[in-house]
Amino acid sequence: MKMRKGRPLGLAAALLAAAPAVQAQDEGLFGSLFEDVDVSLGGFVRAETAFRTTAFENPNNQGGNVLNDRTVQRTAFLPPTLGAGAIRWGDVPLGVAGAPTFGGVGLPLQNYSDVIRRGNLVPDVENEFNYMILRGETEVGIKFGEKWSLVGRVRAIYDPAIYDEFSGFSLQGLQDAQVVEADGTVRASRGVDGGDPRLYAGTPNYFQYIVEGQSNPNPLEVAGRNYLVYFPALVLDYSSGPFSLRVGNQQIAWGQSLFFRVFDVPNGLDFRRHLIADRAVEEFGDKRVPQLAIRSTYQVTDNILADAFVGKFQPQIFPNPNTPYNVIPVQFTVHDAYFSGGFDDEINYGLRLKGDYGQWGFQAMAVRRFAPEGTFSWTRSGLNKPLSGSLGNLVNQAYALKLKPSQPGYAALCGGANYDAARCALYETIGEALAETPFEASGGGVYSQEEWFNYAAQVRLNGFTGLNASIEDFPASRDVYASPVDLPPEFGGTADFAESRAQANAQLNTFFMGAGGSLRGHIERLYHQENVFGLGVSYVNESDNDFLNQLIFNVEVQYTPERHFTNTGLQQQRIVQDEYTASLVVDKWHRFFNEFPGTYIVFQAFTRQRADLVGRHLSGYGGSEAGGPGTGLGHNANYLVFGFLQPFPNKVYEFEFVSLFDPEGGLLVQPNVRWNPGKGITVEGFYNYINGELYGNPNDNLVSTIDFAEEFTMRISYQF
Repeated sequence: MKMRKGRPLGLAAALLAAAPAVQAQDEGLFGSLFEDVDVSLGGFVRAETAFRTTAFENPNNQGGNVLNDRTVQRTAFLPPTLGAGAIRWGDVPLGVAGAPTFGGVGLPLQNYSDVIRRGNLVPDVENEFNYMILRGETEVGIKFGEKWSLVGRVRAIYDPAIYDEFSGFSLQGLQDAQVVEADGTVRASRGVDGGDPRLYAGTPNYFQYIVEGQSNPNPLEVAGRNYLVYFPALVLDYSSGPFSLRVGNQQIAWGQSLFFRVFDVPNGLDFRRHLIADRAVEEFGDKRVPQLAIRSTYQVTDNILADAFVGKFQPQIFPNPNTPYNVIPVQFTVHDAYFSGGFDDEINYGLRLKGDYGQWGFQAMAVRRFAPEGTFSWTRSGLNKPLSGSLGNLVNQAYALKLKPSQPGYAALCGGANYDAARCALYETIGEALAETPFEASGGGVYSQEEWFNYAAQVRLNGFTGLNASIEDFPASRDVYASPVDLPPEFGGTADFAESRAQANAQLNTFFMGAGGSLRGHIERLYHQENVFGLGVSYVNESDNDFLNQLIFNVEVQYTPERHFTNTGLQQQRIVQDEYTASLVVDKWHRFFNEFPGTYIVFQAFTRQRADLVGRHLSGYGGSEAGGPGTGLGHNANYLVFGFLQPFPNKVYEFEFVSLFDPEGGLLVQPNVRWNPGKGITVEGFYNYINGELYGNPNDNLVSTIDFAEEFTMRISYQF
């Protein structure tokens, strides 16, 4: 048996210990199998630290909320449901002196108006670091004869969590009505009561991917609050002549684009660690979510290669709430239905054909998959918890006086067309009713209409249709006195835009105050099957001009009929549209100076018809806090990339530069310097300059979403 060092892979040490023992059996099948065993072993350990270079915390987390340092005024209004249908939201303020009466009934004398500063209720944080981990990888390759090999890579990550962390426990004491569990037991509030407490109730959970009903949806992965151990690869490989077969946990990389995924569709991405702020030229090498799969390739002719796979569907993984790179605002509680919806039993499969003919190359693909990003929509909170505070208790009492389903004569008085939300209840208690709405009356949610419209614009949602969908799709919302607002023509209504905004403002502030401070929204993540088709062509240019010679052009086009997108109002009815994406890559190695090695240069252009680079539908673009919902981008999302890599003599130093430009006003630039002093040591530092406010509305470009991640990252590695 031979043993040698190789590039980093990984496998359990027991396999290495077992190999010599098995080799000693020189008779039978196993004797012949192990008579020529070649083992490669390698790996590295690396410390990574990202230093913040901006004063802004992540706005998607509690400690960085953009409303924390602002004071806003709120006034509660009489719901139209209680105004006998004669008023609209915003017509009658509750408790304001001189307010009119209806049917001779005066409004409460208490003045339901206040001034609130979110940061006085939700603790702020202040960090110097975005990221600090210790990472190790080990890779093993064991070759058995000429046809069989076993390949494995194990990756371990530890985060000491030295950050200034937000804790959900800090919200205890706010809106602390008691919670009724499904079995009827009553418990005290945790501060944030809905969702999995490992994600929402305590300190941030950096690495566990938790879905509804299951804590470990990724095979061959073990994770905790601040550690992650998994196998990016653990495969058995068989190769014979033109045919090869690979079985096991694996990543499948198709396509040529940097940043852009046109052909690269078999795997989702894992953003738990460093989002997209890692070294750009590494692409998604360590971010593709591994899946249990069978992959085969067959060299049909000298020029044509067939590449097919069948694999277990694994979703894309987003960072957890209140972690440094979280991209889903923590006012939302996410219910991931990967397990509860039965998606963990689904498979993806696809075929790619690739051919080379002289200077030309061609490829085509067809993939049947579940889109790994998923879609999001409002869902029931499932939390039986009444309202709190003076206004909330008044609403609780009003609901208690309504006719209940258990009372005699209810069907005759409230059934069918006789139902009236002012006098008829759909449930026995208001807590039961609120459990069937997409809202939870707990701290750390949305506190004001300003916050509602600000964050709707940030995540490219529609604050008007989102409000109405949370009412129209849930009868229980009407049961607790909510009612849809009139919409302007651009969103399917006939109201004046200012009138629609005034109604929305009045209803939102009324219900935030009625909740005792804030409401948290509950959304569900679902997955949808789709067919993805792709065509690609490449050309290697030949020219007498040294710079133009060997310039490689690569075009990739993807078409997906009936692709599902998150509705910008979070409606249950998703947006379903055909979509195309396309990318152009032009690259080459060129030697500018005799004293230096060649320079790698790359230029890319990308266009996507319906959504931005991360899958948000373009109709949600263009909103703002003051202006309300936007009417969309109005054209394709377009991005440009330019980069180069310049090694120095002897490759002791390397300089890299990558930039991503969004023509709507966003720019990401990453310069990188690597030092290789020898003996397996590498030191590198790169800076992410991120500016989503070059010009125009920041909510019209992609880059503004990650403005908070401007930072300098240092890596120190030892490779063995």
